[in-house]
Amino acid sequence: MNLIEYYKVKDFKYLEYCDYLQRKYGIGNCSYFTTGWSKNKKVSRTNEGLIAHHKYEDHAIKLSDAFFAKRNPYEWQLGKNIVYCDLLEHLFLHILICENPSSEKNEKEVVGIGSIIEFIIPELNDLYAGYKTKCQWRKKWHDLVKQDKDVYIALLKRFKRTCNAYPFYNDKILFRNFRKKYAPYLKLNYGLLFKEIST
Repeated sequence: MNLIEYYKVKDFKYLEYCDYLQRKYGIGNCSYFTTGWSKNKKVSRTNEGLIAHHKYEDHAIKLSDAFFAKRNPYEWQLGKNIVYCDLLEHLFLHILICENPSSEKNEKEVVGIGSIIEFIIPELNDLYAGYKTKCQWRKKWHDLVKQDKDVYIALLKRFKRTCNAYPFYNDKILFRNFRKKYAPYLKLNYGLLFKEIST
């Protein structure tokens, strides 16, 4: 997603944006899990740099984890409820969930923010600090968004502004990363990125 596209979709509601992405990339190739709760390999589109997101993540956490998924309707795993997206689009989907979680969400579950903290922000911070992955499928993820750091900064500013009262939010989560300690040669790059995120 580039900045022009972000400005086109920035006022969409969550389900509206899910529909937009399904028109852009198509609906799920198949159910995410088989009826026996094994991940269906055909659902993956990582070879195109795309992530499979569950439309019902505004209702429940960890729908890609069989342990949690089993506690929810199997229908939520169907192809029609899978949304493909790049890393920045994935971040935006989860920001939209945090801004307006479903009124029917599971009790005692804080939807949306877990993926942002644990996965999306660390991955994008590594990318924009200059980390070069040798993993081919991860490289596909990175290649789709590596030129769109301005969108990432815009999304983080929105996240800070609109979700700062959301459970588990604090500014420290914006500076998470996976690989800083393994790539000390990028220390300066991380510092510059984190300064940009802070402003």
